[in-house]
Amino acid sequence: MKVLKNMHLAIALLLFFANAKAQKAVTTIPFEMVHGAIVLKVKINNSNKILRLLFDTGADGMALSKQLADTIGLKVTRSNNASVVGGHMQINVSDGNEVHFENGFALQNQGIAIFPQMDKGLDGIIGNTMTKRYVTKIDFNNNQLSLYEFDGYTYEKGGTIVPITVPAGLFIIPGNVEIVAGKTYAGNFVFDTGASYNLICFRPFVRQNKLLISGFQSEYQASTVSMGIASPTFNGNANSFSFANTAAIKNMPITLMAGGGQNESWNPGFDGSIGMGIISRYNFTINRKRNEIYLLPNHTYNYPMHFSLHNYLLGFNLKGELEVQSIINTANPDSIIPKGARITSINDIDSQQLLKNPKKIEEFKKLPKDKVWFKIIYP
Repeated sequence: MKVLKNMHLAIALLLFFANAKAQKAVTTIPFEMVHGAIVLKVKINNSNKILRLLFDTGADGMALSKQLADTIGLKVTRSNNASVVGGHMQINVSDGNEVHFENGFALQNQGIAIFPQMDKGLDGIIGNTMTKRYVTKIDFNNNQLSLYEFDGYTYEKGGTIVPITVPAGLFIIPGNVEIVAGKTYAGNFVFDTGASYNLICFRPFVRQNKLLISGFQSEYQASTVSMGIASPTFNGNANSFSFANTAAIKNMPITLMAGGGQNESWNPGFDGSIGMGIISRYNFTINRKRNEIYLLPNHTYNYPMHFSLHNYLLGFNLKGELEVQSIINTANPDSIIPKGARITSINDIDSQQLLKNPKKIEEFKKLPKDKVWFKIIYP
């Protein structure tokens, strides 16, 4: 009997150490958060130029602007037709590149799309290229991206498995949008870390379901820009949104794409994008071998949602600081608070009190513009 117990103990220890070995990350790469986006620092090939790339799961691969590609000496090997939010465009591609991260890890033989222009602010994007080769885990508590081998990987406890399909290299999740109570619209949505929204519904889905005239009340108009293609949007609140095995999100800010330009004939094959307003509330793991994403609520899970207040879209960042996410109305540039500015108080109520008591936010939204004032720390 003692021999049998010792044998069981030995087997348990072997399994423990085998799992620990399997769970060891191939590499752990630090990232920074810039206006709510995940940003990685890289060098490409033999260039010494440090590039800041958006980690964008709404893109299949890597992309740079033509100007930057020329600067670092990328060689065009072929051309391709690319789909971007709102339309299509012809691009060039450079194959066989080596991408070096700041911790010394490198990805070999990478294709890089070269666009005529890129959205301002960062040097380019790095999409789902890593997820093709490794289990990819994002930890917002520690600002780390870790890569693991597929075989033997197990998830932490306490999270939710979200099944996905992966057409064209993008992660698609079924979801249900309820603009007003009692009427639900089912759709398929991209898990998109490159989108700053909570949820954006694309033009074909909006038009087909007549969402703009479904009882939706727009709080402000704006536009979404992707690789130089702009599409107008209406922004307000949805009664709820739910996807896969997660709890429904109530009274959630939502963006509906209006008609204009190429998007009237654009058919992406999915209905919208789940963006960082929702995604950043979880530490998440992408496992393409199992076709699933594992969501584990992080310290921001119960933070208030982003909210519009007169000229600005405001939201709490990962540090619990209230930040200007974007500028809604630029008609009076002299009064503009820049994107990224921290709001320490509204009407002398400390932002930390608002974090704990979000009902106060609704009270501010009912006040006229001249009755709302901010205390600000500029970026």
